[in-house]
Amino acid sequence: MSIDTFPFSYMQGILHVGERPVVVEVTPGPDDIQRMIETYSLVDLRDVSARFELRRWRKVGVAVEGWLVAHAVQACVVTLAPVDQQIDESFSMRFDPDAAELSGSDDGEIEVDAFAEDPPDQLEGGRVDLGAILCEQFALALDPFPRAPGAELPEDYREDGQDAPEDGKKPSPFAILDKLRKRDE
Repeated sequence: MSIDTFPFSYMQGILHVGERPVVVEVTPGPDDIQRMIETYSLVDLRDVSARFELRRWRKVGVAVEGWLVAHAVQACVVTLAPVDQQIDESFSMRFDPDAAELSGSDDGEIEVDAFAEDPPDQLEGGRVDLGAILCEQFALALDPFPRAPGAELPEDYREDGQDAPEDGKKPSPFAILDKLRKRDE
């Protein structure tokens, strides 16, 4: 994770993480919140906080268990009305200085197994950016297509200005082309 790609950074050293877990509470400040609003195209954002528990992992790495809460307001994709979303997510990540060796092959190919555990992220300099983790988990939790209750696409934007057929199936593209051909004759 690069600090430059996230609107909030909170660096945490891991050298003191030993047998006992280290608990860190992180709350972005007003300027950080404003940058998050701009970065994620939000209407409003409040009550953002995260709790991280760091544990030693494989002697040189660190495992991060976390919990994120926030209240985000996004614009509806249909009407642009504000849409509230309460975020309450838990997550876990692992960091290892040898992550590149653990996750890839020598020829640069990456094998993906959807059911396997995620590989660890790269740990650099004995520090983890908890702010970047907070931002990443926040972005993953946001609704990609927020829609206000009852919001419907205006008729002018529907195909042929009509509602979907009663059976719920879209007409064949060939049937539509045939209809257009007959209209042009």
